[in-house]
Amino acid sequence: MRRRLSLIIVLLFALNLTCHSLSQAQTEEPAQAVKLKPAFGFEYFSRTIKWDDDKYTSKLQSYFFTFNMEFEIQEGFSLGVLLGYSLANNEGMIFRQLPFSVELGDKSIGGYLLGGEIKKSLISQENYEIGLFGQFVYSLGVKNTWDIPGLAVEGTVEGNPSWMRVSVGPVISYQGFDFFSPYLFLNFNRLWGNFKMEETIESLTGSEDKKFTGDGLFCVAVGSIFELAESFELNGEVSLIPRKNGADLGFMFKASYSF
Repeated sequence: MRRRLSLIIVLLFALNLTCHSLSQAQTEEPAQAVKLKPAFGFEYFSRTIKWDDDKYTSKLQSYFFTFNMEFEIQEGFSLGVLLGYSLANNEGMIFRQLPFSVELGDKSIGGYLLGGEIKKSLISQENYEIGLFGQFVYSLGVKNTWDIPGLAVEGTVEGNPSWMRVSVGPVISYQGFDFFSPYLFLNFNRLWGNFKMEETIESLTGSEDKKFTGDGLFCVAVGSIFELAESFELNGEVSLIPRKNGADLGFMFKASYSF
């Protein structure tokens, strides 16, 4: 509860900062209108996670659908708000501190997304541009209930997952082509979360909070922005997170319109 309250405070602060910056920009530079860029996106990632003091690993696979609203306050500086819906799968995670141990199967759990973004252009020289991009995403899963098979009496478990992700780093883009701009995004990428499981078997009850973290903190993403019209863009991106004995992959598509 304390973590969620802190998150709400951070989001409210970010929204307040966005509104304040918009107001300040309009006051100081009345001739420059704030540009809006709404966007719809889809993202998938498969991330190796560690739990039980990093003794065990499993996969967190997530699909999410997003709506972004980007506010370009000044040329080369934007703030954004992100909302969406996610489907996450924690297959392979085991809860051993319940009356009967539970291992999660292949089941996706829905959740709601909240987040914020910041984008800043730093250096522009000839056809190259270096900027900074940062994103915070919080996924709050909807509580799900399952029946426990194979028991002589009725038994159920309830699961309530949540996770957070922070990514921030430089973006190096080439803008020498007419209709598309390829880029390289090198970023610090941290994911962490919690899965609360509650079990009820007649008079037996128990609960367990399983904390987990993403394996790997560095991400390499390659993508391109395609300008299909003066105000309409498509953005495609493939990401890779190296880790011990392998790597995790993800991809993202986004369509945006600016006015």
